[in-house]
Amino acid sequence: MTDVARSHTPKGKKSREHILAAAERLFAARGFHGTSMRDVAEAAEVPVAGVVYHFGRKEALYAGVLSEIAEELEKELGLERLAESEPVHDGAEVDASFYESRLDDAVQALVRWSDARPDRVRLLLRELVDNPSRVARAEKLPLAPVLTTMAAFVQAGSVAGVFHVESTEIAVLHIVGAVSYVVAARPTVRRILGADHDKRAYAAYAKEAVTFARRVVGLDSEVSDGSQHGDRPRTPRARAHRRADDRR
Repeated sequence: MTDVARSHTPKGKKSREHILAAAERLFAARGFHGTSMRDVAEAAEVPVAGVVYHFGRKEALYAGVLSEIAEELEKELGLERLAESEPVHDGAEVDASFYESRLDDAVQALVRWSDARPDRVRLLLRELVDNPSRVARAEKLPLAPVLTTMAAFVQAGSVAGVFHVESTEIAVLHIVGAVSYVVAARPTVRRILGADHDKRAYAAYAKEAVTFARRVVGLDSEVSDGSQHGDRPRTPRARAHRRADDRR
């Protein structure tokens, strides 16, 4: 019986969510290898048998935590909207602001989510750094849709002649990695700078992140101080300049 089948009842779902929350806190603090099923059971105040009943093995529990994070991140970043790229026809003009506004929205959403969920950001960084052997054996990578959807969006913008990047996946990793690093480093930076200086520095970070993301994808223009897209001038329409056989 799968962990989903075991958690069908309202009581089972509640118990599963409680275990996942406890596991997430421990995985974020100690990593995958530093956390045992017994640790999770003690943190969730349930018998070890209860954790095993819902998840079977630690790998399944860890995958459950990552899946919840991925689902939340997909929703917060608006990946469905990001996947709606404007159609491009040879010789046709492309509305550059279509891609620019979606890039700005996605980066601002990433900053908001990261600021609200620093423990989840640190857990994702641990996943990237600590677990190459586990990733190699994993049947499913919950965060794959985030990378592939964002990369497809950047690729669509490149085909349209709006973005200019050598590697769409590396461009996305630069953007996500920069935001993640700032969040992970902030407690140490706060200690170095002091609380007041840290607060002033971080107040402008959302705008700085958007400016950085635009440069990563080959846009020189910066977002204005206005929080809504209607507060900045509409970008002139850019003409798609790539041939059909240049599109990947």
